Amino acid sequence: MQLTTRCNKGLFHGNGVSAWMYPPVHRILGWVTRPSKLSLKRNVWRLDQIKAITYNEVLVMGEAADSDQATINRFPTLLDAVLLNRNGEKIANIADLIFDTKTGNILYYLVSRTNPKLPGTSRWRFDLNRIIDQQNGCAYSNIQTLDE
Repeated sequence: MQLTTRCNKGLFHGNGVSAWMYPPVHRILGWVTRPSKLSLKRNVWRLDQIKAITYNEVLVMGEAADSDQATINRFPTLLDAVLLNRNGEKIANIADLIFDTKTGNILYYLVSRTNPKLPGTSRWRFDLNRIIDQQNGCAYSNIQTLDE
C-alpha cells in the first residue's frame, strides 16, 4: 500500500515514492512524493518536516524541495535491495523498514522471500547487525537462511 502525503493545510501532495535514506548508517533523511502521475516532478521532504505517519498517510509541514525522478534514482537506498546470505546467494528482498521518527534511525528492516509488491506477501523482521556489507541494490548478511 502506498502512503499518501498531506500538509498541515490539508493539501494533497501525492503518493509516496520512496524513503530518502543514508544506508551506511541505516538512517532515514526524509520522504519523496510524486504529486502527479503525469509529471516527472518529485517533492522531497526532510525528516524534520514529517509531523506524523498514520496507517495510510504521511503528514508534513512546510515546503518541499523540488526534484525529478532521475535525481531520485541516484539516491542510495536499501529498499527493494536483494539480501544475500554469507555464500552470496539470494535469500530475500528488503521490502520495508521501521524507523524512529525523531532521529531517523532505522530500527530494523522487513524482508520478503518472494516479490514484496504482491499483496499478502509475508515479511520478516531483519536486524541491522545482520548486515555486514552493502551496495546500492544489494545487502550482504552474515546468516545462511532467514530461519537463523
